[in-house]
Amino acid sequence: METNKIQNWNRTTEAIYKNVLLYSIAGMAASLFGMIPLMGWLADICNILVVAGFIAFFIRIKDLTALVGENDIDGMNKVKNGILIYILALMLKKITMIGWVLGPIGFIVSCVFLLLGYNALKKSETFPGKDGMKLLFIAMIIGIVGGVLAIIPALGTILGGICFIVEFVLVLLGWKKVAIPVEEARVEEAKAE
Repeated sequence: METNKIQNWNRTTEAIYKNVLLYSIAGMAASLFGMIPLMGWLADICNILVVAGFIAFFIRIKDLTALVGENDIDGMNKVKNGILIYILALMLKKITMIGWVLGPIGFIVSCVFLLLGYNALKKSETFPGKDGMKLLFIAMIIGIVGGVLAIIPALGTILGGICFIVEFVLVLLGWKKVAIPVEEARVEEAKAE
């Protein structure tokens, strides 16, 4: 990676981490408030922040896709599709009568796309943040479990909510690792290996 590209990479991953921080904290709060009776309105407000964070995250992921090597584009495209499906799932969740089923199914599909994208990137020899992708991969497995549990009436709200909180914490930690600035020496070492 050239010096200019490394600087763009570092700026973009730092911005992504800030977006992830926004939607992760809002997502944890939404999951927590969703478990407490009569607090659904606060969960709705937090979900608006989650959508805002995910939209900003999506824009930054598009920027990051332009910086990755040709081998990593497919993985990044899966991540982009997963983000769009997640935003759609939040909207589906609000449909009266069937949202309680459609929302979690959308979350599961979103996590599968993200899982596939993160899996490809964690195995990549050219993606600088592949250590963070390992945590993100685990987070998506927990997200899939949370989506499945969320479909179960009554009990699923609590169990699914706990899984979603754990997922958001792992996503935050994973993107924190990806956002560690890339240094030219580290890039040169990777090329030599």
